Amino acid sequence: MLLLVFSFLLSGCEEAASYYSEAAILYGKGEYSEAESFFISAIESGDDAPEVHIGHAYNLLRLERYSNAADEFLRVLSSVTDKETILAIRKAMLDAYLKDGNLAGAAGVCDEIAALLDEKEESDPYLLEAAQIRADIYSQREDKELYKQSLMKLIELKDYAAEEYLRLYRLEDDDMNYEARLKMADDIIIYSMGHSAYIKDYEPLILIMFDAARISSYVEYEHDRAYYFARAEEFIEQAQRNQSPEEDLLKFKIVMAEQEGKTELAYKLLGVYLNHCPEDAFAVKEMKYLEKRVGVN
Repeated sequence: MLLLVFSFLLSGCEEAASYYSEAAILYGKGEYSEAESFFISAIESGDDAPEVHIGHAYNLLRLERYSNAADEFLRVLSSVTDKETILAIRKAMLDAYLKDGNLAGAAGVCDEIAALLDEKEESDPYLLEAAQIRADIYSQREDKELYKQSLMKLIELKDYAAEEYLRLYRLEDDDMNYEARLKMADDIIIYSMGHSAYIKDYEPLILIMFDAARISSYVEYEHDRAYYFARAEEFIEQAQRNQSPEEDLLKFKIVMAEQEGKTELAYKLLGVYLNHCPEDAFAVKEMKYLEKRVGVN
């Protein structure tokens, strides 16, 4: 793609200096190191035509000098008016920034590319990429608010964003903000109901419901433990319909039974589980504990 764009730009360069003509020939042969000195000579000799800088930038990309290539593209952008050429330059800059590890620059260019595209199905992937890059950047920083905002942007743009909801829930978990976590759990319930066709793994949803049931005892909130256990049970049933492993389903049911104080039910379910997984050392230890609780000698 870069070579096609470059070749197109070269076709209108009859007045270019001989240095540039030689650089173009060498570039076309794939002799990028040799071409570089001629590009530099063309620029230093006063040939400031946009196509000279664009050709030089593409040559720098071939030489894997990504930061220099991006700078050269930036230098010429203000003198280019053709929309398709601007779009090609922006896409080349995105490639350069990503390969150079300049994530902030890449996110900004994604936004600029999206603004140049008229059709939503063309622009949305770039907006999504920008949001994903920013989420990755902010996940490494201390500013949780910016990270939350970037995750919310991803939720807005993605067809299915359960992972982003889970990250938001963990952020609230880090802050020990029980009401915010419960509100996020409610949002996850609503979101999952509208996106059930996308869900392949119910375990994270079930574990969040268990956590929400636990912390609902600590604060005044509109939903109680029973509500979140009921939602957990629904997710377990959906996981069963999705043919999740029987052992995993049994573990979820055992945990819920224990948390609800249904010791005898937990004991019976654990017995079934051990028939499937007799080597599970933790389950064997838990069975001894439950045997004492239910009075089995």
